[in-house]
Amino acid sequence: MRKRRALLAIVTWVVAYFVTAVFESSLLGETSENGNYRSTNSSPTAVAGESWLNHLHRSFDETSMGKTGQLGPPSATPRAEFVHRQIGLAPEPANETVTLHGSDLYRMNCRGCHGEEGSGAPPEINSVINPVRATSAAAMMERMKMAGMEMSRADAAKLAQQSKTMLLDRLHHGGQDMPAFPHLREAEVISLVAYLRQLAGVRGAEREQVVVREPRVQVGEHIVKSTCHICHSAAGPNPNPQQLYEGAIPPLNTLTVRTNRAEFIRKVTHGAPILMGAPPELFRGRMPVFYYLSEEEAADVYLYLTRYPPYQWATLDLTPNLALAAAQPDPRAVDPEAQAAGAFSSANAGRVEIRPPATDADTKFAVMPVLAGFIAFALVGFGFGFTVCELKRLSARIEGRNRVAGETGDDGGAADECEHHRELVA
Repeated sequence: MRKRRALLAIVTWVVAYFVTAVFESSLLGETSENGNYRSTNSSPTAVAGESWLNHLHRSFDETSMGKTGQLGPPSATPRAEFVHRQIGLAPEPANETVTLHGSDLYRMNCRGCHGEEGSGAPPEINSVINPVRATSAAAMMERMKMAGMEMSRADAAKLAQQSKTMLLDRLHHGGQDMPAFPHLREAEVISLVAYLRQLAGVRGAEREQVVVREPRVQVGEHIVKSTCHICHSAAGPNPNPQQLYEGAIPPLNTLTVRTNRAEFIRKVTHGAPILMGAPPELFRGRMPVFYYLSEEEAADVYLYLTRYPPYQWATLDLTPNLALAAAQPDPRAVDPEAQAAGAFSSANAGRVEIRPPATDADTKFAVMPVLAGFIAFALVGFGFGFTVCELKRLSARIEGRNRVAGETGDDGGAADECEHHRELVA
């Protein structure tokens, strides 16, 4: 009976440990056969709030933030190229997953402000190199030695850990001029920090690299929340050409209404002129061309904005555009290239599809970690209670045996003392 109870306790603890490990892996991301992460811990969420520039009370022309791209073409793209680009687009890859490296996460989340090499745009945007190097004890010891100061490995390791904590805190909570990145999941942070260390030249950082597998809609979430949201607020009225000329930036909830999918991809990756002013004329526009994003990634942005629309209840102010169109001549009537672009825009104006923010699959993935955690904690609690009861029972049994042994030992000692006394008297 005793062996059976002990075996039951061991089995309970093993099962609890296994379920807890599964629960933790669901929070950090599933590991595949080659040790890579599959990010499944949470589904994307819609972007919300004002742009970071509005939060800092800065205009687009007064900042370097989000401007690591290049200017777009000064005139409209020929119609043949536009048609070819639209025909060559793949259908919407809703359920496809992609493999992301730390360099990809850096492009999507950091490069818009800090640039390709992480050097930033001083003095407004700081470099990430030195803060990342400070997370390496070896790099810190080497730097102090070059400065003529000796530092023990223990002190360097302590300072490196403090620097890493500060770096992670800045990623999660932001700073005075840097926005927070709460959408980054644990597996993504691990991959991103490993690439930052490689970018900073930390020795051995190449061996720390991991890859993350994610659905394409999360790729769009990265780009929107970390790059687009720097300049574009989440929701608001749709600006007219005169407002655009005066510096207005269209909010994110209007982008899928202003352009179709093909035009959006072209605008992000290659640039496209827009109508501005009164009367409306074609201008290059202020938005940089993010040439380091692929067309597939730009399509992921469009997918994310249509599937998780920012503030679905936002009202689009289309009246100014209609009034200007009625009052002013349409330059597209005399510009064949603009007319071609407008034809595609009109043909696709009613094709914007607003999907619910979460699907059944997303709900299942959200419920599974909670259920696994509940089972894990229940098993751990049961195993702990069972073990405590067993320990109490064994303790009581051992105490009883010791009491009986003690009483027997006391009687024997008294008998020996009496026998010794008789021998002395005799």
